Amino acid sequence: MVTSLRRLTALARGGSRRLLGVGLLVSAIGCGQGGEALAGPGLPGGLPEAPGVTGGVEILNNRGFVVGYAGHRGAPVWVVYQARPIGERRHLDRPRFETDPRVRRTVEYRDFTDTGFDRGHMAPNYLISNLHGPAAQRQSFLMTNIVLQRPRLNQLVWQRLEEIEADHLAPRWDELNVAVGPVFDADRAWTDSGVDVPDAFYRIWLDRTADGLRALALLVPQDVRGDERLDRFVTSVDKVESRTGLDFFPGLPDAVEKELEASAADPENWGFASLACFPARYANNWQGKNGIRLEFDRCDD
Repeated sequence: MVTSLRRLTALARGGSRRLLGVGLLVSAIGCGQGGEALAGPGLPGGLPEAPGVTGGVEILNNRGFVVGYAGHRGAPVWVVYQARPIGERRHLDRPRFETDPRVRRTVEYRDFTDTGFDRGHMAPNYLISNLHGPAAQRQSFLMTNIVLQRPRLNQLVWQRLEEIEADHLAPRWDELNVAVGPVFDADRAWTDSGVDVPDAFYRIWLDRTADGLRALALLVPQDVRGDERLDRFVTSVDKVESRTGLDFFPGLPDAVEKELEASAADPENWGFASLACFPARYANNWQGKNGIRLEFDRCDD
């Protein structure tokens, strides 16, 4: 069951709502097991930073991805990895969701049960398992990589973005760096076990070209229908930062960082606009359910 300050019932059941600004700034501190900073996949300009998070952010190094975990939310606030082309695809059986023993405040599989939300991956199972193998896949099923996502978001929009990233964008660009995570607003909601419910999710793609760095950012609310044009979620990195309190690419020269983050990228330059109506792999599970009719072939106008 989920508890709310004012509005979670509508959120969990699909009620329409608007995104609000984040009232709490978060900060990342370099602490792994034993408090040491951990090495691993990062971003040009370094891992995200954000001053002021309650209790700090525990940085968890995994095979192929790094998690910035906020114990007071029971959720990651950022996850970064690199998307590379998948060679020979392999099917690995899905492991169980497991508690991560590395963190001070742990979340269990049952903490998401009967909440009306799915267990949503940040570092994606499909890409991570194919690029880095079974051990990495098991780490992607640790609860420190999992967030509360409404079913339509998780199974329709988020799945579409993950598949486009792995099968269309990663093969097209030489170096596709990814940052993903939840957005929380000041009107907090949580499960009975104290897991914070996100209001939206961001995804940032960063590519290094001969002309320098370029970024494409998306903000996706929890209350999606599922067959929207994906390019309607395109925004600027600055907007993501204002909603999350995070500072992306902090080690880049100020002028480079400012230009990279200031304006929304043109989806056409990424070949993303042509994928805006990409259908969801699990769409057939939704067609006709409770009168739902998904229309990925035309999307919304």
